[in-house]
Order: sequence, then C-alpha cells, then structure tokens
Amino acid sequence: MKRALFSIIIPTLNEEKFLPRLLDSLVAQSDKNFEVIVVDGSSRDKTVTVAKKYTAKLPSLKIIQVKKPSLPLQRNLGAKAAKGDWFVFV
Repeated sequence: MKRALFSIIIPTLNEEKFLPRLLDSLVAQSDKNFEVIVVDGSSRDKTVTVAKKYTAKLPSLKIIQVKKPSLPLQRNLGAKAAKGDWFVFV
C-alpha cells in the first residue's frame, strides 16, 4: 500500500529569523515522506537566502517567489506546485 505524501506549504514574508527554526524541525523528522514548498512574497530581508541554504538538507524543498505579498495567492501557488496527497499550510 502506497503511503500518502504530505506537502508542507510555507508562505513567507520577512521570516529570516523564524524560518530556520521551522526548517530545522522538518530536517529532524524521522519520517521524510513530505515535500516542502516555501512561497515567498518578495521579502526585503534574507528569507529566500536562508531557505536556499536548506536545499541540501531537504532535497524535496521548492522555493517559489512572487512579486506581490498576498497570503491567499502564496497558499494557492504552493498548492498548485504541490505533489502531495495532503497539504499542510504553516
């Protein structure tokens, strides 16, 4: 029986201080049956740079950048890019 894949969708805007804690937690998970999608709304800090540092630790990590910050838009774009059976919005 195939296990369900989870898609963890993270809309971000200026989260460079908080994103590492979340991504470190995902790296530490023993069950790796998930993908991570960070959808950034044109952060003015180093959020995207921080996220990119996790590509080796989270091979399923995708980073999407949008020009206009909009939580509903960012969630929808993340869901559209997701391959999982279940979506988790953080």
